[in-house]
Amino acid sequence: MISKLKNIFTLFSLKYSKLTVLITLFFTFVIISGFRYLHQDDDMVKLLPDDMQSIITFEEITDEFGNYEFMYVAMGNSNKNIFNQELLSIAWDLSEKFESLEECEEVISIATMDKMYFDHNDSSIVIDDLMQQRVLTENQIENIKSYLNNDPDNKSRIISKNEDYLNIVIRPRNNNDYPSLSRSIHKITDEYQDKLEFHYGGQAYVTGAVPGIVADEVKVLVLYGLLLMTFILLINLKSIKGVFLILLIILLSLASMLGFMGWVYHFTLREAFFFTLNNTSMPIVLLTIANSDGVHVISRFFKELRITKNSQSAIESTMEHLFNPITLTSITTSSAFLCLWFSPIKGMNGYGATIAFGIMWAWLLSLTLLPALISLFSWDPKSRSISKPGRLEKVIISFGSIVTKYPKKILSFGLGIIAISIVGLFFIKVEVNYVEMFKKGNILRDSAIFLDENMTGNLNVLIQVTSNNGEGSLKNPKNLKDIEKLQNFLGEMDVVTSTISIIDIVKQLHKTIMDDNPDYQTIPNSREKINNLFWLYNMNDGADVSSLINDDNDTAVITALMKTFSTSEMNEYKINIQNFINENIQNNNIKFELSGVMAFLSDFIFLVIKSSIISIIASVILIALISTYFFKSWKFGLLSIIPLTGAVIVDFGLMGLFGIDLTHMTAILSSIIIGVGVDFSIHYCSEYKNLLQNNKLSKTKTTIENVGHPILLDALSNMSFASLMLSTIIPMVQIGGLMVFAMLACSFGTLTLLASAIEIGKNKLT
Repeated sequence: MISKLKNIFTLFSLKYSKLTVLITLFFTFVIISGFRYLHQDDDMVKLLPDDMQSIITFEEITDEFGNYEFMYVAMGNSNKNIFNQELLSIAWDLSEKFESLEECEEVISIATMDKMYFDHNDSSIVIDDLMQQRVLTENQIENIKSYLNNDPDNKSRIISKNEDYLNIVIRPRNNNDYPSLSRSIHKITDEYQDKLEFHYGGQAYVTGAVPGIVADEVKVLVLYGLLLMTFILLINLKSIKGVFLILLIILLSLASMLGFMGWVYHFTLREAFFFTLNNTSMPIVLLTIANSDGVHVISRFFKELRITKNSQSAIESTMEHLFNPITLTSITTSSAFLCLWFSPIKGMNGYGATIAFGIMWAWLLSLTLLPALISLFSWDPKSRSISKPGRLEKVIISFGSIVTKYPKKILSFGLGIIAISIVGLFFIKVEVNYVEMFKKGNILRDSAIFLDENMTGNLNVLIQVTSNNGEGSLKNPKNLKDIEKLQNFLGEMDVVTSTISIIDIVKQLHKTIMDDNPDYQTIPNSREKINNLFWLYNMNDGADVSSLINDDNDTAVITALMKTFSTSEMNEYKINIQNFINENIQNNNIKFELSGVMAFLSDFIFLVIKSSIISIIASVILIALISTYFFKSWKFGLLSIIPLTGAVIVDFGLMGLFGIDLTHMTAILSSIIIGVGVDFSIHYCSEYKNLLQNNKLSKTKTTIENVGHPILLDALSNMSFASLMLSTIIPMVQIGGLMVFAMLACSFGTLTLLASAIEIGKNKLT
């Protein structure tokens, strides 16, 4: 089948070159047009499996109580007390403007907060505005300050420890239009930048702000990647036309991949095809893979043209030699990325499928459009770029002799490096906390640190409490006291800054009705008293506890606000909470279920590890099977996975040895290394097998001379991965550095480990 396809592609692209160019460009631009449907969304909840318990619980909480992903806007000036007329007036204005936004459900701030007191004349509890007007007198400001000092829990949620910053909490609507809300918030606060400092945070804010950061990152990184790649290619190929053709294939493949992603989302609306922070590396990855096909074609064409002196016969010979290996490398590379479809993380599924399409489209363009354009261009066999081998080619010729002469020493050296790297695998740590993913100076990281140190932090854990005894059962004192017991435990955790539940309202009501006597800030012992408190409270027009307990009073939610901390500790905290519930709350009438950002991140850790293991094992096995089928030899099938397996071990070993965390972004490394690395080994095995069939002498030396140059040129030009090191996203920087090393490891692994292994066992391959 491959032979028939080769004949069709070669005949059509070379005999009908102009028609081939028109047809391929037409369909390419149709696919590219899907770019307008590309959808950005970085909501972590959408990355996780729908059947994960913390997600199920979160959806139940959201359906019952509204959105529990908040945005925080801290405003003020360092060491300047917030209890002044100007700052409180601005807080009033901002709260009003935030509330007027279509994407905003609720604003919680000093300007919207209620105060509670007992009216002895009417024998009722009164709910009134804490801040009753925009312009306040000094006496009114002092009364607000005094009230908050007597209610330290509420004060800590809206005022910093040093009383120099106010916190405005924004609850978005359930339409999840966080990017629009984030932009609107910044547009509003920009008017006050000359007077105040602003810090932004919360999971909802991150979800809204990241798409803009990602869009800017992708543009810059792709530009720098292309410039670096162009520079390296020009130095080595010394041909502007040759480099232009390679870049054309790259750009068309890249745009087609993003267009494909847009079309798939447009027709399926699958969240797996959102363009997220996780996808930032995707354009750079395809840029390097598409580059590989073009480099091999142009390099081989120049080599053949040097011999034949005829461009038509040179391109025909090039296609004869490269059609099979390029087809095989494209299939195996796309298969490696398609293995991400089995990942439990949704974003990985779309990542793998989209990259796989881009790879196969690059294959199609490289074997149709590229040879057609080569045949239409005029080439001078006497030009310097074609007539004489470059320095890299000369180095490769010498290297082939060394491998042939000392195969055992070279193999031993390579295996020694792998053995050292295996040690590093045991030191790998998982980190999926977004704060740790951005460099210092990034607004997300700096604001998160500020909110951790001065306000209520950025993370939360939500606990849904449901009763088995039906309507009103959570008003039972025993049930409320067990909820209080858990809330107190949460409040004592070192990472928790504040806790919120219906217990706070009940205790505040009890204290208020008893003339603000702090001794009565407790849960009454009878259900009748509790019912009476709720009745007095609900007499007020502004009374609303719907975000804490449902109308049937049989489901409630406890919220613990937390500082940002390492995800390696999150599972430990989660287990501690669950153990406390099991050991200290002996109440079969109520059930506690954990959710929230902390629970998501805790579950996410295991998904990242699972995803990495699945993708590595599945892709290596699949590549070995595909190679075995195409080479019609299980020996060559196994040989083809030697360099990439070694590169994966070395790269992940380095992560452990140098303390680089495994994240849902760096987890993609395995697929990238396997996908890119397999190209080198297949080109080597394919060339060697051809020489084997032709009974050529010095097969290893000849193979290295024929494919060593394009392999090393491919690896060097793929140093465009280094452009990722300019990113403000730390995992992207790490991926860039590791992939630069991986390219060298894969290329040298092919020309050392694979070449020496084949040379040592050459008698068994005949």
